[in-house]
Order: sequence, then C-alpha cells, then structure tokens
Amino acid sequence: MTGEILALCSAMLYGIAGVTISKGKKDATGDNGVFLSVVATCVLTVGLWLIWGGVSLSQLASWDSAPGLALFALAGIFSTVLGRTTMYRATERIGAVKAALFRRLIPVFALPCGLMLLGEWPEAHVLVGGAIIMAGVLCYQLLPCHLSITQNLTGDLFGIASALCYALAYSFRRMGLDGIPDPLFGTLFGAVMGLVWFPLVAAFRGGAFRHLFCDRCVWHWATALSLGIGQTLQFLALSMAPVSSVAILGTLDLFFSAAFIALFFKGERFDGRLLALAGGLAFLGSAILFSQ
Repeated sequence: MTGEILALCSAMLYGIAGVTISKGKKDATGDNGVFLSVVATCVLTVGLWLIWGGVSLSQLASWDSAPGLALFALAGIFSTVLGRTTMYRATERIGAVKAALFRRLIPVFALPCGLMLLGEWPEAHVLVGGAIIMAGVLCYQLLPCHLSITQNLTGDLFGIASALCYALAYSFRRMGLDGIPDPLFGTLFGAVMGLVWFPLVAAFRGGAFRHLFCDRCVWHWATALSLGIGQTLQFLALSMAPVSSVAILGTLDLFFSAAFIALFFKGERFDGRLLALAGGLAFLGSAILFSQ
C-alpha cells in the first residue's frame, strides 16, 4: 500500500507542476524555469543513484558500456530536453488540464515506438487500452475553446510532440538497459544530458545564457521541485508497487490539476463533466493497457 500512496503523491505533484507552469509564464522573461527543473531533477536523481544504483563507475568506464551510454544519451535528449520543453510550451498555451490529458498518449505512442525499435508486438488488450485512451483525448477536443485557433492548435501540437518524445525516450532507455541494467543510472544520465545540452545550445546563441537563469520566482521553484520530487516518488513507488498500479494512479494528475485550479488558482477554464468523461476513459484505458 505504501507504493500506491507514493504513486498518488507523485501524481499530485505532477498535477501541481502543470498549474505552476501556467502561473510562472506570466512572470517569465526567459525559459519559464525549464533549465531550473532540469537541475532539480538531476540533483535528486544523483541522490537516488548513490543510494540504489546498480552499476559502479568502473563498470561504466569499459568500452562495453558505450552502446548503453549512447542509448541513454538519446533517451535523455528526447525526455529531459525535447519532451520537457514541449511539455512546458503546451501547458503555457492550452493550460495544465489539457496538457496533462495529452500526456496520457505516452503509452499509446510507446506501442509503435516499441514495435519499430524493439520489435515488440502489442497484445490485444494493449491495443484496446490504447484505443480507449485515444478516445478520451479526442473526447476532450469537443470542448469549445476560448483560445485562439492558432494558440490552441500550437498547444495541441506541442502536447502531442511531448508525448511522442517521451515515448521514444522510454524505448531508447529500454534498449540501453540491455547493456547497462541500471534504470536509475539511465535516468540520471538523461538528466545530465539536459544539464549539458541547454548551456551548450545557449553558447551558440548570443545572450541566451540569461534565459536559462533569469526565471527564479516562486512559481518556477515550485515547478522544479514538484517535477523533481514527483519523479523521485514515482521511482520509489515502482520499487514497492506493480508497474500497472503506478501507471494507472499516474493518470490522476489531470484531476489534481483541475482541483487545484478550481480551489486555488482561478483563471483556466475547463468543463468538469467533459473532463470527467475524458479522464475516466484515460483511466480505464490505462488500466486495460497495463493489465497482465
């Protein structure tokens, strides 16, 4: 039961992060705290790996580890860099609730990614679960939008791109585990890639360094800590509870986002009944998809 509670707390923190990303945008003059969140994730992941890591530095220094490191690096670029950046941009444009719903597409996109990269053929219940999740996401698109067509479409595309990037990252990380069987190190290496990537890109863009460090208001810190601690709790939950339970409880983040908006952060509009239907379908689809 402890694992399930940790998974629920993780979902709550991810839900909070979605709301604080939207709030932080109003005061942002740079990247809205994306790089700050990468630093926080990296620090927390280092702590986890030092405690529970399964491989030593001497093992990682061998040439046999090179393919695994390369795959972990790719996973880091797709998750910590591309996936997280597009998640931020989607949330800024379409709000925390709708962006959270798009994240439910990650296991759906993981099906073709797994087939192409890993040769894994999905079973019937996986396809059914994925179809139900897709129906939930499409259902929420029926909501009349108060945003401009351009803003809504751009946000939707960012949300879809983020889910696809994370799905690719999971596939690359899975491939890397064949050579380096340490999921914590894979996640740490991915976070380090983000820590290196953003300053490296900024070095080739005049004045871009300022954009990495200028956004440090309370909302940006809240987002960074929520994402970092949420990911940490998710790892701990996976060590204590079945993957299916953690994945299903993770779908509740969109309801946490909606609750925090309704109770504390007025501004973002959503249809409660349509959200309940869409979220319920996402929850049901995830339960079927991750069932054994």
